[in-house]
Amino acid sequence: MVDHNQFRIKQLAYKWLQGTCTPEEEAELQQWYETSNGEPLPIPEELATDEQQLKELLFLHIKQEIQASKIKRIPQWVKLSGIAAALALLFILPLYLVKRTTGDTPQVAVKTQQQVHPGIKAAVLTLADGTKIDLSAHQQSVLHQDEQVKVVTTASGTVQYQFTASKNTAAIRTNTIETPIGTEYTIILADGSKVWLNAGSVLTFPESFASNSREVKLSGEAYFEVSHDSKRPFYVRSNEQTIRVFGTHFNVSSYPNENNKTTLIAGSVQVSQFGKSKMLKPGQAAFTSGGNLIVAEANIEEAMAWKNGFFYFESTPIKDALAAIKRWYNVDIVYKGTNEKRELTGKIKRNSTAQQLVETLNFLDIKCRLQNNKIEVEL
Repeated sequence: MVDHNQFRIKQLAYKWLQGTCTPEEEAELQQWYETSNGEPLPIPEELATDEQQLKELLFLHIKQEIQASKIKRIPQWVKLSGIAAALALLFILPLYLVKRTTGDTPQVAVKTQQQVHPGIKAAVLTLADGTKIDLSAHQQSVLHQDEQVKVVTTASGTVQYQFTASKNTAAIRTNTIETPIGTEYTIILADGSKVWLNAGSVLTFPESFASNSREVKLSGEAYFEVSHDSKRPFYVRSNEQTIRVFGTHFNVSSYPNENNKTTLIAGSVQVSQFGKSKMLKPGQAAFTSGGNLIVAEANIEEAMAWKNGFFYFESTPIKDALAAIKRWYNVDIVYKGTNEKRELTGKIKRNSTAQQLVETLNFLDIKCRLQNNKIEVEL
């Protein structure tokens, strides 16, 4: 039988490690510590010299089950107090073996972990003539320039289109930027609109926009900040869905074989699909379900998480959550079991290594392990 009190403490501890505890939740965790009978677990200075380092160390090596009763007392070099002690009582450090003999300095034996790294900032730009340009080198340079457009990259890892023609030309030349699995990138279009592309995405766009409209095509996920231009409406076409933009900030998720979802942060958009059109207000999302276009209140933090460097899951079907993880880490996912109704709730940093990710998932009661370049998951 699940101990709900222990599970609650584990949830609070996880949020504290991530720095997302509210004052009320931190007070709850503090109260649990003050009323518990366990003594603080001393940690040698060689393992952690400050609270932030301790947080990171604990986060790397937390176990799924609380094993306070199995923790043996370590000689007292540095004694933790408050929240740090509470966390130390919750978890052991399974990958570290601390030994101490008279007159010797404590030594740490570290078990080597497989290092599968998270995604990077990179993309492939394809020009109208078919020329492909690797955008993984983060340096300022001119990629292409002619009588119509200038394409430059910045040291921060952004490609920018600058319209240089003295007048609009009749020919519309189409370019494509692709972020393969395990990459993300940012582009500034010729009208000044800015687009952040998530992993496994493709954006098709003109080098310069027509005089009466602006249109791009998206496969995957992107966050848009569209420059206002009342004379030239902006359209995003993605997987049978059309989004008309009225100068705004919004996120579009439209991966192949997944339901479309458009989340409005600011401004106004009109979403059309299945012969129906819906206007969105800030804080709303339009998504497809069972052949219908539905508008509902949105979880803005969830929609913005990937752009802000996090995975954010809120009762997310486990396979949907792991699809996002697969795209970012470029790993294979192997499922064992048939309980596909499992859900995942949690917030995980996207700059974690795959091993750190797996340990976090185990802490969130998703049993899995990293084996070579694949994650094996028990459903």
